[in-house]
Amino acid sequence: MKKGKYCVGFIGFGGIASLTHFPGWKKLSDVEVIGIADVSEKARKQAEKEGIKYIFDNYKKLLEIEEIDIVDVCTPNKLHYPAVIDSLKAGKHVICEKPLATSVKEVEGMIEQAKKSNKKLMAAQHQRFRKESVLTKKLIDDGFFGEIYFAFANALRRRFLPVRDTFIKKELSGGGPMFDIGVHILDLTYWFIGCPKVHSVKGITYTKLAKRKDIRGLWGEWDRDAYNVEDFASGFIRFDDGRSLVLTCSFLANMEKLEDFSTTLFGTESGFLWPDGKIATEKNGILQDIKPLFDNVMSDIQPPHHQEIKEFFECVKENKEVPVKLEQSLEVIKMLEGIYISAESGKEVSF
Repeated sequence: MKKGKYCVGFIGFGGIASLTHFPGWKKLSDVEVIGIADVSEKARKQAEKEGIKYIFDNYKKLLEIEEIDIVDVCTPNKLHYPAVIDSLKAGKHVICEKPLATSVKEVEGMIEQAKKSNKKLMAAQHQRFRKESVLTKKLIDDGFFGEIYFAFANALRRRFLPVRDTFIKKELSGGGPMFDIGVHILDLTYWFIGCPKVHSVKGITYTKLAKRKDIRGLWGEWDRDAYNVEDFASGFIRFDDGRSLVLTCSFLANMEKLEDFSTTLFGTESGFLWPDGKIATEKNGILQDIKPLFDNVMSDIQPPHHQEIKEFFECVKENKEVPVKLEQSLEVIKMLEGIYISAESGKEVSF
């Protein structure tokens, strides 16, 4: 701490850090961002513009600063594990951009180290903190939809492929759209249905369009020869309590919409489409489609990236359990890893 304020340091200060996480920390009156570490000169120059005091190209130097209480990890996926482990060992609380890690083994190691260090650790799953998500979860927990027994979770893009190496090279990303956007909608849907234990996963992955020279992305060109992750994936997931969901995600899909980021919940009393807020039900023998008005509630909620940082910080400050529990993040990574293993083996993976 410094003059009564909690001090934050960033490991990785690219777009997601500087444009979404950093403004969230700046909103907190009893927090100061005092340091960053990034191998990119562009990121370090951005930190200079923001007036950040300590700027390094090696994160281990950042971790030597005693005043830093909290580390925000926003590196490429494959670098999450060492950055998180070293931060926890240095006695820092950690919030880490999704996915928390790229393997079950790594998440288990993080959980073990967080317990040893007695520090908070949370995956930044900002979709949970959207107003529509919080209100949907309340309706679910109040029993409005009855028993939710099945869900479709879609993270599909027609031609939005992120072009940087950190997304298209497995050695940096750990995977394709499943680890980039699929992890978001899977975590959200999993949270909606109450986070049951995973029973089994059957998955399939494809790379059908990303290596073709005649395919054009709306975010620019990418190195097709270097592209070595899937561009489409789907998984059928069963839970111990009998419920199930289907996850489908893609960077490049020949579909009508430019993007479909949605969850459809099937309940015994009503069905629900998130984030549109459409309810499908039957009352007195009459089929009804309902669109609730959420505009007049939760007016104080912040943009989701800022809200998750606010709530994580409150947990650090008041020594409370973090809202995105580590055991939940472990199950999410278990599902994603299971889809990859199943796709490669052609067999269902049981846990």
